[in-house]
Order: sequence, then structure tokens, then C-alpha cells
Amino acid sequence: MATILLAGGPGAGKSTVTAAVRARRLHAIDLDYGYARHETPEGHPVDFPAEPDLDWLTSHHWQWIDDRLDEAVAECRDRTGLLCGTAFNMFDRLDRFDLVLLLRLDDDTMERRLRDPRRDNPFGKTGDTVAWSRRWRRTVEAELLGRGVRAIDAREPVDRVVGDILAACAAAGYPLS
Repeated sequence: MATILLAGGPGAGKSTVTAAVRARRLHAIDLDYGYARHETPEGHPVDFPAEPDLDWLTSHHWQWIDDRLDEAVAECRDRTGLLCGTAFNMFDRLDRFDLVLLLRLDDDTMERRLRDPRRDNPFGKTGDTVAWSRRWRRTVEAELLGRGVRAIDAREPVDRVVGDILAACAAAGYPLS
């Protein structure tokens, strides 16, 4: 079976897609919950502050926890799975995935989603997280597109986005199960 990474900047819809894929009874894991954490520059876990400024956000990174990521990848041995998430250390771990897809969107859509009061994740609602997110989204997209990753238009309605993801996976020979 295969492990597929669905990456994208903040507000791209990774958690929403995870829920929509699970609703179709397909295997999907949201890597933001239990698989990653904020770390100090020295690599120590740190709590997210109530009002993070750009200095804090630039020096403290959202990192995947390697043993937890390995567990998520192992869950895809018997069943193709979609792992949804983005982390600062992601680029050094892309070899763990059979296929990488990118949820791509523009700043206006990202900001509207981040500030949506119905959104469960507080990121984008406090401190300088929106300003930081603009830069990080561009970094993620440029790096992944430079590696030839296929982009999915995340501005579309979620059912269309999920359909595009499923089609991309099937076209690459990795239909979700």
C-alpha cells in the first residue's frame, strides 16, 4: 500500500479534507494532532504562547515528532492512507511518502479561513500568526512546487477538493482505501 502526504500552508484545508476523506470511510490522519509540536531552536518541546509575535514564530518551529510520524506511515502498510499536515522539518522527511500533494491557495482565502470564528484551530486568530502564515505558505508552496509536487486548488469547495485529491492519487497508482 502507499502513504500519501497532503501538505499546504495554514488555512489550506488539511484538517477539513481529513474529515471529509474519513467521512467517505477512507484512511486519513491529521498530522496536526498528536504527531507534531512546537519546539525551541534547540529542539525542546514548548507551549504555544497566547500572543506569539513574529520573532517567536520565526525561531520556534512546528515539527513532526519522528517516532509518531513513523507510526502514521506504518498504518499505511496494509491500507493506502492520506496523511495531512505540514511541518518545518517536513522537507527532510518527504522520502517517507510515496506521493506528495499540495493544497494551494491565495493569501486572501488563507486569511479569511484563519480568521473564521467557526475554525477550531486558534492559529491565525492570535498574535502575529496571520503575518507569519503569509510567509510560511509561500515558502511551503515554492519548495514543493520546485520539487514537482502536484498542486490541488484549495480555493474550491471541499467536495471538489477531495475529488481532485482522490483523482490525483488514483492517477498516480495509489487509490485511497
